[in-house]
Amino acid sequence: MTVPTVFICADIEGVSGFVDWAQEDEETERVRLAMTEDVNAAIEGVLSEREADVIVNDSHGGKRNIVIEDLHPDAKLVRGGPRPFGMISGVDEDTDVGFQIGAHTRPGFGGVLEHTFSSSSMADVTLDGDPVGEVELNAMGMAAFGTPTALVTGDDRLRDELEDVLPETEYVVTKEARSMRAATCYSPERVRERITEAAASVVSEPIGEYPLEIDTEGTISATVRYHQADTAEKAALWPGIERETSRSIGYASDDPLEIYSFLRAASKV
Repeated sequence: MTVPTVFICADIEGVSGFVDWAQEDEETERVRLAMTEDVNAAIEGVLSEREADVIVNDSHGGKRNIVIEDLHPDAKLVRGGPRPFGMISGVDEDTDVGFQIGAHTRPGFGGVLEHTFSSSSMADVTLDGDPVGEVELNAMGMAAFGTPTALVTGDDRLRDELEDVLPETEYVVTKEARSMRAATCYSPERVRERITEAAASVVSEPIGEYPLEIDTEGTISATVRYHQADTAEKAALWPGIERETSRSIGYASDDPLEIYSFLRAASKV
């Protein structure tokens, strides 16, 4: 029997109890452990159902958040950066299924700590004119390797954002957004029980299909709108980049992974 490979992209904004980036300084060890334990809950669910290779990508900030000593011992951890393909580094053609744990909404959707790739520089991102967030872009990147996104966790607004884009993907709500930096948070213990149950469900045999409703056939046009015009000026110096407005740049390609890499790079200007 072939052992499946499960990839977990781990972020922090969608973890229960996390409502402000200031917590990373004020409650450093607690929030790092909370992120780790949400990931562990997913791993435990997978391994309770079947033997699997599990690869975890620490995707938040400096990408050194997960407490490796407390991570499930049967998982491998991708940490540090920069690295190829950023938040989906670790996915390849042999990866069977992907999870996004602790995720958040795109700008303008009303979720806790909403942003796409960079809260400080990027105002919004679109594909062919449609606004998208990190979850959709990560799902597009994984899909280019043939890996479906089967499970996402985050606040209730992210669930609503993904309803039409990832219609069959399992979703676990960790909290109810009240504002940019406020939420009604669910018990982490109860959240992790639900994550474990959902993870076990989506890796049961056979692994189901989890469609992504983003058209990646033909040319994809991506646009980044920055908060400041001078950021767009710097980014427009790259070959092949179009300056669309004073604060926005665009790039087109028929390769979803090239589009993904462009957007990751655009967040670093």
